[in-house]
Amino acid sequence: MEVTKLSTKGQVVIPENLRRGYKIGSSFLVSKVKEMIVLKPIQDLSEEEKKELIELNAIWNEIDKGKADTYSEEEFFKAMKQW
Repeated sequence: MEVTKLSTKGQVVIPENLRRGYKIGSSFLVSKVKEMIVLKPIQDLSEEEKKELIELNAIWNEIDKGKADTYSEEEFFKAMKQW
């Protein structure tokens, strides 16, 4: 187990002995499970897929903040037909 700090820019340094085997620029999925922050390496994704994951994460963040639109079932299907 290692100790690290969160910077003012929201950055965290992964201690050297834990990041061995990862290249500079490696991508990770980041999730929070209760009090743990979990990093999962992403391998073999195209740049487009990485961009889509970032966009999807932004959407989920908006939903988590309560900023998403909510619909009844009827309203949802009506909106889908117009889409």
